[in-house]
Parts: sequence; structure tokens; C-alpha cells
Amino acid sequence: MQHLPTAISEDARFLDALREEVDQHPLWSCQLLRACELGHLSREDFRYLFSQYWHYSHNFTRYLAALMARCENDFFRAALSENLWEEGGMQQPSDRHSQIFRAFLTDALGIALGDIRHDSAALHFVGRYLDYCLTAPLPSTAAFLAFGTEGIVPRLYATLTTGLRQIGLGDEDLRFFLIHMACDDKHAATLADLTASYSAEPGWQRLVHEGTRAALDLRLKFFDGLYEGIRQQRMRATLSHIQDRVSLADAAPAAAQVVFSTTRDAGVALYNNRVERLNIEFAVTRVPFPGEALDPRIVRIPPGRCNERHKHAHESFFYIVSGHGRVRVGDAFFEVHAGDMAFVPRWALHQTENTGADEMIIVAVTDYNLASAAYIGEYYDSAHRMKADEDIAPKAPVLLSSLPSPK
Repeated sequence: MQHLPTAISEDARFLDALREEVDQHPLWSCQLLRACELGHLSREDFRYLFSQYWHYSHNFTRYLAALMARCENDFFRAALSENLWEEGGMQQPSDRHSQIFRAFLTDALGIALGDIRHDSAALHFVGRYLDYCLTAPLPSTAAFLAFGTEGIVPRLYATLTTGLRQIGLGDEDLRFFLIHMACDDKHAATLADLTASYSAEPGWQRLVHEGTRAALDLRLKFFDGLYEGIRQQRMRATLSHIQDRVSLADAAPAAAQVVFSTTRDAGVALYNNRVERLNIEFAVTRVPFPGEALDPRIVRIPPGRCNERHKHAHESFFYIVSGHGRVRVGDAFFEVHAGDMAFVPRWALHQTENTGADEMIIVAVTDYNLASAAYIGEYYDSAHRMKADEDIAPKAPVLLSSLPSPK
């Protein structure tokens, strides 16, 4: 008995170190959670994400039940049964957590449950999760659910709700997540106590570490699969149209424009800016063709002016309709005149300056419709998109050739 306080202290230090390791796991910096937190996911992205997550959520009581069935301690079985009781809605079956999640899917995201088809990432995740709870050593299973599952819920769901709020959902829509963020600390504590009850077993620390790590690694693999699934979902319609030989001419309205004149047609206003201190002034209109991949634009730059130096995910093909000037791509400058063409690779810094006496008109054919569907994140390099100049006394104009070279 004299050594018991030391043993307890060593166990406590081990568990504290384990929790710190959980907080540093690569899960928290995965692409899916970063995109969610930064507001890069659309409603359609979340519809896909949570239709797949549904397979995990509505099976959750099976993981707890597997551990409970294997647990030989009746006190902890009673504690686990309380967790299951809460998950099941207690005396209100309509309040069981799986049903609340169903309501979130159908009411908040408009998903028809019968239309859900689970991808391999979700099937693998749930299969491995249940298998671990059924077969791993009990200390590992308890830690798997304590520190690798229930213990991460508040932080995990806080990140997910941050993204969901950015598509306009409120507290009523997010009830499932808010309930778990409030009650899962208690559930995690029950499972942590169960984990600690095995501390006298040989290799306990190793088993606990293995169980915790296994849960986190499985979820990271699942989330990486979901992120890739979101990318595929974004492109699925376009790729299907290509493979299935679907003509956009059949889908477009009969009156859809297929001819555009830079002299007669105004186009659809897209973007314009004026920054006196950088000699920036230009306007961009979109040519209203019903393209699925291509997105042609008209760029107009007054004499002696330039557009912003910027970069983006789409490729651009320039045709100089009128005027002359220079196009900068990276660190290289190219003189262009009416009738010339230029190409800008995706993510290349570029800028155009009108060095002539007349307006410069450029037809810029881009694959924006394709690239914007595929890319998850801040589409334009915001560091190079400038706000309208508000200086009362503008500084001397800055010529394109005198701007700092891109890093």
C-alpha cells in the first residue's frame, strides 16, 4: 500500500501525456477540418459529408454495447448502460441521438435518407470501428472509446459547427452537435474510469496508447476519404456528362447565347476595380455562354492603366481584340498587339498593362467553371486582390514594369 500513491501518480502523468498527444494528432490539421473551419465547404459538400457520417453515427450504440458486453465489472456495465440510455433518448425515443441526427440530415440539409449510398471510406471506417470494439484487448477498447472517441467530441464538433454556421445553419439545426458537446465529457469520464480500472494489468500503458491511437488514426483516414469524396462529388456531374456523351446544347435553353460581339454586346458585369496609387483601372464582364468547363470573359483596360497582379486556379487564354500593351506572367514580360494571343497557367502571378492610347480589349477564355468546382479553398489569392483606393490625394502612377517582382 505504501507504493499506491506513486503508482496513481505515474498513471495520472501517463494519462495527461496521452491527452496532450491526442491534442497534437494529425487529425486536427487534416484537410477536411481545415476546410470546414475556414468556411471552404458548401452546403452540397456538407450534404455529402454528413450522409457518409450518418453510417458512423447511427451505429454508435453498437460500439458502446460491444464494450459493455465484454466488460466483466458490473459497476462499469451499469455506468455504460447509463451512457446507452442517454444515447437512446431515455424515456423519449424521438430524442435518441440517432433520430436527432436523422432530423439534422432531412430538415437542415434536405437529404432523403433513402437516397444515401455509403462510399468505401464510410463502410471501412464503421467496419473497423465495430471490429476493434469487439476484438481488441479491453484496456485498448476502453481507451479507444474514451480518449480516441468520446474525449475528442467537443473539439471535433465545435469545428464542424463552425463550418455549418457559415452556410447559414443555427442552433436549432445544430441540436445534435450541441447535445454531444455538452454531454460527451461525462461519457468520456465514465470510459476513462473504466480504462484506469485495468491499470494493474501487464502492458496497460501500451494497450491504452494503442487503443487511443487506433481510434484517431481510423478517423483521420475516414476524414481524408471524405475530403477526397467531396472533390469527386464536385466533379461528378461534369465527368458524367463527358463520359455519357451528354450535349450541353440539349440541356441549354433554346435562347441560350452562342454568339457574342465585343462591340455590340455588353456581357454580364463580373468585376472591376480602380486603385489610383497603383495605376489600376479595369473592368471584367462575363460572356453568357452556357459552358460547363469554359468561362469566357471580356477584360477592358483604359489607356495607360493596368489590372491587378493576381493569380487563381483557372487557366486563361488571352486574345487581344484591340489596343496594345504588355502581359506579365511570373517575372517575364510579353509585348502584345491586336491579334496576338497569350496563355497564363493556373496559379501563375500575372498582370496586363495598356501602353497604348486606346482602350485595350481582351477576350480571356478560362476554365473557371471547371476549376472552381474542383478547388476547395480560397479560390483567388486574396493577397493580390486589392480594395478600391480611398486616398484623397492619389500618389504618382506606378507602371507595371516598376512593380516588385513576385516572390
